[in-house]
Amino acid sequence: MIDIAFHPLFPLDMGPLHYFSVLGRALFTAQHFEMNCRAIAGFLYMREETTLHGSSVLDGPAFQKKIGQFWRTSLGGHVNDLIEQHVLSADAAPLFQAAREARNEIAHNVAMDISERLDSELDQRLDYVLELVRKIAAADKVASAIIHILNKDPLPTRTFLESYEDLVVTWVKERTFDD
Repeated sequence: MIDIAFHPLFPLDMGPLHYFSVLGRALFTAQHFEMNCRAIAGFLYMREETTLHGSSVLDGPAFQKKIGQFWRTSLGGHVNDLIEQHVLSADAAPLFQAAREARNEIAHNVAMDISERLDSELDQRLDYVLELVRKIAAADKVASAIIHILNKDPLPTRTFLESYEDLVVTWVKERTFDD
């Protein structure tokens, strides 16, 4: 029987299990960054609308419709809006674009062409995923700091901020299962 188009259903020994565990945490990291970008865009929109029209605007159908649009806007749309609105500095804009590309790579391409030969490619694939995660973490650090500033919350320590990318990458690559 020719079954090339069907799910490969290859054995899930420790190598593939670890890879899929890492991939899941990488996707979670990508979604965290996306939600932070959406939160910044939504916060700024809400602040602008309430400044112009008062807090009663929050209950209006036009405002509710716009908030619904925020949930349907892609990460690329949010990143482009933050750049166009000069929310991001000239230094931060390329970080966010690189993170957007890394997120899309994780969400759409990284799990493609996985087969029974995964074990022989495992280290190379893991390194690639972690490289993408590092790009996302760099932009997520900035997005998280912006949210702290908008909320008037204190920022974490300098040591935490300097090690943020390493902390995220270490969490993503952590062994889930004992061999």
